[in-house]
Amino acid sequence: MMKSKGNRTKRGFISGVIILILLLDLFFLIYTKYENQGLPVSRFNLFFLGNILNLFFTFATILGMIFYALSKKSTFSPAFMLTFTILLSSALIVAAMSTRVRLPLPNVYFLDHPLQKIAEGALFSFYQYLLFLFIAIIWLTLVSRRELIILRSIVNSAALVMLLLVATFVYINLKKDEGKKFTPVKNSINVAVVLGAAVWSHNSPSPSLAARADKAVELYRKGIVNKILVTGSNTPGEMSEADVAFYYIKLENVDTSVVWRETNTTSTAEQVRFIRDQIFTKKNIGMVIIVSDSYHLTRVREMCKFYKIRTELAASDLKLNFQHNLYYKMKESIALLVFWLFAL
Repeated sequence: MMKSKGNRTKRGFISGVIILILLLDLFFLIYTKYENQGLPVSRFNLFFLGNILNLFFTFATILGMIFYALSKKSTFSPAFMLTFTILLSSALIVAAMSTRVRLPLPNVYFLDHPLQKIAEGALFSFYQYLLFLFIAIIWLTLVSRRELIILRSIVNSAALVMLLLVATFVYINLKKDEGKKFTPVKNSINVAVVLGAAVWSHNSPSPSLAARADKAVELYRKGIVNKILVTGSNTPGEMSEADVAFYYIKLENVDTSVVWRETNTTSTAEQVRFIRDQIFTKKNIGMVIIVSDSYHLTRVREMCKFYKIRTELAASDLKLNFQHNLYYKMKESIALLVFWLFAL
């Protein structure tokens, strides 16, 4: 009897330690998300979908641990649960450190993203998968048969990842920004911001970059904007995305004195952050219209919500066949989910 009581006390104590660690991990993740984007944690927005997801997954784990502490039997010992929690926290710390140090990776791009950024996303995603795996282990231990718990947890965690990606894909398809009408702010600087896109061989704009630049020129000629900002750095051995867009617009007989260039950003998040830090801080800024392809604008909108900046969005007239449209939307689903969860 005394031994049983002692075991329950030990289980309850270790469960309490695990819950404390999980709460610290949550606070550290939120701090990292905002610090990475140059925002104080005081800007935390409870109604931002990514923050809601962070809170939900953590509290699902904590609730499971409470029931685990109260249960009389379990497939896994408290020591196993604590070890897994330490592994989870370590994965989060390593992922956070990757955003602060330059990883020993070549300066090359893959799928239009630098390897450094891909590695950061992969490390945070690994942490998130471990959290899903931990949730599955806890709840399957409590409510299901005890055979093949680890294998079933791995499968269930993978299924949860797929479910989130499908939900994100649906969300992207529900948001539309084509055909919107804009009203420029009188006696102000109204800016069309062309987000960077791939540069093709011989420093020619990809169809995506050309379509974005064309839309900005259209807005300028209609008198909706009086300035154009082109953004984006370069991959090794080629001209920057901003410069390629600049010279493309120049060939459209647009006065280049109205075209601003930003040549250092390497991602959409950095470009939205540049808008916040460098455009909205200028005097007499009226309306800012971010121009990108339709499939991309949902993520841009979510980034603007995260930064709490008010911008308009304009979709380019880029036409994609079904296969390419599906590919880009699947790619955007991954990128949006990563941004929601980690602000990367």
